[in-house]
This record gives sequence, structure tokens and C-alpha cells, in this order.
Amino acid sequence: MLFSAVSHAQILNVERARVDRDSANYFTGKAGMSFSMFNRNAGKDNPNNYLQFTMNGDVAYISARHSYLLLNYYNYLLVNYDSKELRNTVASTGYSHFRANFERKKRLSYELFTQLQADKARGLELRTLAGGGLRFRLLKAESSGIYLGSGLMQEHEEWEEPDEESQIIVSDLIKSTNYLSMRAKLNANVTVDGITYYQVGYADSIEKWRNRVSGDVSLQFKLNNRLTFKVNFTCTYEDEPIVPITNFVYTLSNGLQVQF
Repeated sequence: MLFSAVSHAQILNVERARVDRDSANYFTGKAGMSFSMFNRNAGKDNPNNYLQFTMNGDVAYISARHSYLLLNYYNYLLVNYDSKELRNTVASTGYSHFRANFERKKRLSYELFTQLQADKARGLELRTLAGGGLRFRLLKAESSGIYLGSGLMQEHEEWEEPDEESQIIVSDLIKSTNYLSMRAKLNANVTVDGITYYQVGYADSIEKWRNRVSGDVSLQFKLNNRLTFKVNFTCTYEDEPIVPITNFVYTLSNGLQVQF
């Protein structure tokens, strides 16, 4: 089962999908799925009922020199907040991300990426982005590493104005995108990994810099060769959102993951 806050944060942790083996020219991947249903008190005879479904699936192809990642995530949340009148709120979030890492074994490598994303819970109808950059290995040890990435991307966003139904606000920015990631194997069965992003671009419409800081930390417990129990925390902070929304959002979740 999975528990998460009603507010969701989608942070892409590309390090979790990377693989580092001596062999080459192979496919690998993982998939996970969780379901939860619960209620909260909203009156003696009228509780709020929640239904949530989450799934994710990652696929990677590793060649002798390069790697290619396809990462996918989807979350569906249904809230029945008035059972007598059958009024429901539906919030769905998800993304699909493709990334290519060229000369992956070198200390300095190169990346190209593109992403499609939606977050109806926050009013994000669509976010598309594409870009590239450099990836630098700061530290590498057996089953552990620290990496720094920096590049540029073109980001297109479509947000729903919360105070005016059906009005869409559009933003197109060229942004600097940067990340610091780490992965450490604490013992044979416990792994921790995390990533922090900093993205910034100048918005002519408000004549200000728009800054976004986000992070993802995960603790994974290996149960056997196929099953892993995972605890995950993600968060995002935006200082100048283009529509009036909560600046800081987070997700705390736990669940099972299947390796294939």
C-alpha cells in the first residue's frame, strides 16, 4: 500500500534509473504499482472518501559507450467529498521522460533529454521541455557515487487559473537546469539515493527571475532478488509561480517495487 499527502510533488530522480555494470548491450527495467483507499471525517454521516492508484515503469538500454533511459510515472486520486450529492474531485499527475547519456563511463559525459508532464492537482495542464547539458562525476566508488549536472532547456507550461475556470496561462522560458545527485549502498540490502535540482529562467512577462528548487530522497530495503521496499520523500519550491498556487509542495510515500 501507499500513503502520500493530498498535495503531490513530481521530482524526477534520473539516478535511480541508471545502471552501472561491466556488461553492455542489454535492456533492464523496473515497475511498481500501489493502491490505497481510506476515509476522513467530514461529519457524522458524511465522511470524505479517498481512492488512490499509483504506477511507475522505467526501461533502460545500456550500450558499451552510451545509455538510454525512458522513465514513466502516473498517480490518480479520487476524492468523494459529498457522498449524498456524489460530488467528486479527481487529481491526476504523471510524467514521461527520455534521457540519453553519451560517453557514460567518462568523468565528463553529455546528456540530451525531453519530458512530458501534467499535474492536475496543482493546476498544471501540461509541461513539455527539451534540452541538454554536461554531467560530471565528482566521486565514484563501488555501488556509490556523486554527480553534478548542468545545462540548458526550453520549457513550455500551461497552467489553469484557479480563480477563473477554463482560463489557461502559458509560459515559455529558456532555463538553466542544474542538479547534484548521490547514491550510496549502506550494506548489501540497504541503499539511499537523492537528487537536488535548481532551475532558473528570466520571465519577461513579470520582469523577474523564476527559480525552482526541488529534491528527492529515497531509502530502499532489498527483500529478495525481485522485491524492494522503498520509502521516498520529494518536494518542490517555486518562488514565482505563474498562477497563485502553494509555493512549497511535498510527497511522502512507501511501497513495493519489482525488478525485472
